[in-house]
Amino acid sequence: MDSHLLGLATRLLERRRSYALATVVHRERPSSASPGNTAVITTDGELHGWIGGSCTQPEVVRHALAALADGRPRLLGFGAAPGERDDLVPVPMSCGSEGKVEVHINPVFPVPQMVVVGSSPIADAVARLGRAMGYVVASAPAEGEDEAAAACCGGAGESREGRVDDLGAAAQQWAQRASGAKLLAVVAAMGRGDEQAVQQLAAAKPDYMGVVVSPKRMAKVRWILGEAGLGDDEVARVHGPAGLDIGAESPEEVAVSILAEIVAVGAGKGGAGKEAAEDAAATPAGAPEHATDPVCGMTVPADGSRPSSTHEGRTVHFCCPGCKARFDGNPAAYV
Repeated sequence: MDSHLLGLATRLLERRRSYALATVVHRERPSSASPGNTAVITTDGELHGWIGGSCTQPEVVRHALAALADGRPRLLGFGAAPGERDDLVPVPMSCGSEGKVEVHINPVFPVPQMVVVGSSPIADAVARLGRAMGYVVASAPAEGEDEAAAACCGGAGESREGRVDDLGAAAQQWAQRASGAKLLAVVAAMGRGDEQAVQQLAAAKPDYMGVVVSPKRMAKVRWILGEAGLGDDEVARVHGPAGLDIGAESPEEVAVSILAEIVAVGAGKGGAGKEAAEDAAATPAGAPEHATDPVCGMTVPADGSRPSSTHEGRTVHFCCPGCKARFDGNPAAYV
């Protein structure tokens, strides 16, 4: 991996942008790629680096976007037969060279962003534990809180890495985050302004949102959120009382239960939002449309970047001008 790609990867993470790293790990001649060739694929489908020619690039991009959507690495086997190896995703090799290439794709995500709303011992404990987990932690006051309240609780307002003064504006910015960049929200305002905080954070569609309340209070919060216009799905995604039932009593124990629930939700074992996460993973966000070149069988972008023809009212896409010329000369041979 050359210094240019390393620099690009570093800048993407500094800007909290996800990317996929594709690396050639094996080839059989006469493929143009070599083991060690590397490329960075961004969430908009741009490929930087070298991973082989037009026979492999579109499929690498397509599978890279899928990996960014579901968070799982994969090993592509260009030219491999279905069932040849359990660890390979077989991909047809459309080039006439009939070489074979294996490309490993690994999604890379920025560390999760955690926002903790409220000035309380529990909020302070959640923030401290979040930092220990490697999260980027920011604090925000609940509606009606002031700096004096923040200062009274063990330095909660000073112990966190960032401070958000306008939660609504910050939520709008977080809503624009790149695919795969996780947002975790914990509201620990202890009954003061928690409904307003949840409403504001809902606009950012956090991957996890928990509210530190009693079960009776949470029922009222859900009712207020519904009356405020939040849909049933949005209300159902709010975890409350936040945290797994582990018998926690102290602020630190409650914080452990909340972080454990965040881990469980991320692993698809946290109940609320699991089905929505699976649906989102099924269709990669931002993935471009693709088509099959009828001449060579290669998967190509259908975004106008490749040659195309119109046949019987339908647009046909090709990998190169040569395939287009062959099709135009005798469409019946390929339709």
